[in-house]
Amino acid sequence: MSLSNHRICLVDVGTNSVRMMVADVSNQRISKVILTDGKITRLGEGLHDTGIVGEAALSRTVELIAQFLSTAAPFRPDLVRLIGTSAVRQASNQADVLKRVFEATGVPLEVIGGETEAIWTYHGALGNLFDLTPPYLVIDIGGGSTELIYGETLTESLRAYSVEVGVVTLTERMIHSDPPKKEELENARREVKRSFEGVISKLLPFLTSSVTCVGTAGTVTTLMAFSMGMSLYDPKKIHGHGLQRSRITELVSRLSSLTLSERLKLPGIEKGREDLILSGGIILDVLMEQLNLAGLIVSDSGLREGALLKTASLLK
Repeated sequence: MSLSNHRICLVDVGTNSVRMMVADVSNQRISKVILTDGKITRLGEGLHDTGIVGEAALSRTVELIAQFLSTAAPFRPDLVRLIGTSAVRQASNQADVLKRVFEATGVPLEVIGGETEAIWTYHGALGNLFDLTPPYLVIDIGGGSTELIYGETLTESLRAYSVEVGVVTLTERMIHSDPPKKEELENARREVKRSFEGVISKLLPFLTSSVTCVGTAGTVTTLMAFSMGMSLYDPKKIHGHGLQRSRITELVSRLSSLTLSERLKLPGIEKGREDLILSGGIILDVLMEQLNLAGLIVSDSGLREGALLKTASLLK
């Protein structure tokens, strides 16, 4: 490999899932994806109530990280990087989490701030979407936080915001019945409006009818797969396709009427996400309503890809 080419293994340790990618990066572009994988471990399970990452959640997450690194090792990456987001940021036992990961893997887990997460997500989500017209608004609904990033170009004038409300936190706080009660759904929507009120007021002055909205991460891609009736997830059929707000509202309405077991039978709903997809849909539906957005473009890329590109830029 030349000096401008680097093979990097990047593992994104999120509140709900752990996602890994091994890729070659050349001239600040991902030139070849060698390996990619991701699984739900629910690291942030119970975090809102206890303030700590629980032992069971930590054990299964650490085990998966170690497994991913073992799988990546034969491809001989130049650098391995682990990044942690909302759950690790918020945990009062963060030091224990970092220690356990390092003991199991020999690689430090870096905790990134919400604004950094937002900026990297912006670059990752837009990096391989072509022919989109600026300005852009990227929405990333995660397990423990949601990022909204506005930019007039791909690289400059970014306004990045991170709110510590995600699909795991909203579900654990607001949705307790199966199927959910009407008042639970109403309370969840009110909580989203309250939590994002400040960010929305800052973004609205910049948003016009010409803004291109891009959605990334599991909620958006799952809703798209569900909308398309996709039993086996195919990122190529998801990436770059549009999803209208009216369709999102329709999907959320249908999900809210179903039990968890009924949702699992739907195409596009993977096991482990059946209890979270409703909260994710509520967050997305409310945000699009409050921001006066008619629809969005779905990106299968996001934080993982953005962090990988950032990592490559630091290597000589």
